[in-house]
Amino acid sequence: MRRPLTRRQWLGKGLAGLVLFGFGGLLLDVWLSARRFTSARWTPLVDLQSLPGDGVFPIPQRKVALLVEQGRMAVISLECTHLGCLVNVEDDGFFCPCHGSDFGPRGQVYSGPATRPLPWHQLRIQSSRVWFYSGQKITSPQWLPVPMSQAKSPEAQA
Repeated sequence: MRRPLTRRQWLGKGLAGLVLFGFGGLLLDVWLSARRFTSARWTPLVDLQSLPGDGVFPIPQRKVALLVEQGRMAVISLECTHLGCLVNVEDDGFFCPCHGSDFGPRGQVYSGPATRPLPWHQLRIQSSRVWFYSGQKITSPQWLPVPMSQAKSPEAQA
């Protein structure tokens, strides 16, 4: 038959448990925070040399579209905010083929079932490439100027 724990044993085991719990929480926090600050979520999108002229250019394998207009660019998500289906790019915006949500040219909801606009991604230029952050999405576009050496004039596009 087991003897009951003494008060000293009970306090010792409780203290040891608290220390292990606190240490485990600290390790978990360090592990998760390292992932938040890593550059691994910055994904290359397009080389500056192949940057298109004005328009909306879907990149379905990355689930984003590059918007280029008036010498600036931004990246919008192509994942529907209703259930995550990949939306199609249309002349006047975006359309979700799964459930019929219709979005405007800046991702604003025209008709549901989606109730939230399409999110945007952060963007940067580094090492002659355009990169986007595939981690946390943002609610409004982050427009970056197209480098002047890469800007294509309308005459060159014709």
